[in-house]
Amino acid sequence: MENTAQLAKSIEDLAKWMDARMSEFENSQQHAPSAGNPTVKVLSADYTNFKSLVWKSLAMLRSQLELIVNGLDRIETHSRRKVLLFHGLAEEDKEDLPKKINSLIQGKMKLSTVNADSVEVCHRLGVKRDKARPILVRFNTMKHRSAVWNAKTTLKGTKVSISEFLTKPRQDVFAAARKHFGKKHCWSSEGVIVILMPDGSRRKIVTVSELRDLTALHPVTTSDG
Repeated sequence: MENTAQLAKSIEDLAKWMDARMSEFENSQQHAPSAGNPTVKVLSADYTNFKSLVWKSLAMLRSQLELIVNGLDRIETHSRRKVLLFHGLAEEDKEDLPKKINSLIQGKMKLSTVNADSVEVCHRLGVKRDKARPILVRFNTMKHRSAVWNAKTTLKGTKVSISEFLTKPRQDVFAAARKHFGKKHCWSSEGVIVILMPDGSRRKIVTVSELRDLTALHPVTTSDG
């Protein structure tokens, strides 16, 4: 995903460079003494065709890159389908994370069907800092993962919360959607961002282009604190 981001930046840098150079050339042609010369007119027509070809090629590159990025994102999202992130659990030295998670699930969340054997992977994310890092938990089955996800409301009023482990592109879309439509009107479900629209309908999106289309239809943001 990092390589595709670098490629996307290279394409955009190339587009900006081409636009700047073409603008310079067009300005020089407009003020050239021989602008009315037949030969210059032919060259001008050739340039117009060349310019059109360049922009079409860049548009095709953008489109192909978007398809690749979206494909990789779908694969990465599928690999995370059994994962949940637990936020707000105090971080301690030499902590027993599986025991801590099991205590939360069976105690506060009252899920007796999910235990330590239901967890495949359990570790903190990122580098240790002042704030407690989220805990990544990968469950053995979707059944166990879904049971915990559906019971997350039992944590309401506590410092602990549970979220899905979205990919970077989808997390960016999610954050932008919440900023535009309001936090209470946006949530995620199995890696998909769900938005409650002003007309009461629900839209499911995963890409920036899909969000862009929705914000164009509903330019006025919703503020819910």
